[in-house]
Amino acid sequence: MTQNDDCSRVVEHLRNLAADPQNRATIVKDQGCLAGLVLFLDNEDINVVVTALEALKFLSEFQANRSKMRDEIGMVISLKTVMHKEGYNAKARQMAKEVYQNIIPPVNPASNKRTSGTSQTFFLGNLNKRAKVVILHIKGLANQVSRKLCEEKLLKTKGVISFTFVMHKSRCIVRCKVELEPETLCDNINNTKVLSAQQVVKNERGEEVMLSFGAAPASSCGRGNSSALPDYLPEEDDDVVISDKAIARVGGDNKENGWLSSVSSFFSKTLYW
Repeated sequence: MTQNDDCSRVVEHLRNLAADPQNRATIVKDQGCLAGLVLFLDNEDINVVVTALEALKFLSEFQANRSKMRDEIGMVISLKTVMHKEGYNAKARQMAKEVYQNIIPPVNPASNKRTSGTSQTFFLGNLNKRAKVVILHIKGLANQVSRKLCEEKLLKTKGVISFTFVMHKSRCIVRCKVELEPETLCDNINNTKVLSAQQVVKNERGEEVMLSFGAAPASSCGRGNSSALPDYLPEEDDDVVISDKAIARVGGDNKENGWLSSVSSFFSKTLYW
């Protein structure tokens, strides 16, 4: 069985479970499942993407899930990417829009703020005034030794809030203070002399582009602000809690295992009794 077959099997299982209202809160509480569904939105197989969106639609229909889904790393960005991808599957684009509208509070025309029926202001996913998300592609991120080396560098980088590894893609998703520049993150990882980091961004056509900053980014790129940044921040100080367990679930040094096996384990241990 190929990895894509595994993806199809797992996402279909999640969709079927999410169709039952009694399972929806449990699925979202397990950050491995929610993170897995976000990763499915970037799958090359459109059937996997559509099935993942069907699962997310079911989950978003339970109001108590919406804030957790909105704050899941990569959720809002991935939904918007699918929504605005020109020439993409129409069903996928429409479903992504429906999920997005479910989890993002409507705009109050009078104040031009997003609200949830109260005076509290919500921001789009993790892209709020306190934090931002930077996606890094890291060459050499192949096993637990290189992962540990990368962790040590990120933990020593001022302004980093949390990070999640997606080992089978050689990716690291970093939440950090807005003052911390991607150049600094890449530079610190490049200083290992073993790993090489690039920032992953989308161009105007929705295609992934890798940005390289070299071994010594210029101070004009934001390095001068590092002295004003706090050290590595505990999750309790920010809006979204991402536990080390969630990081471990998304990670894994084997393409056939990783979060796929974690989600499968979740099926048997949590939803079946």
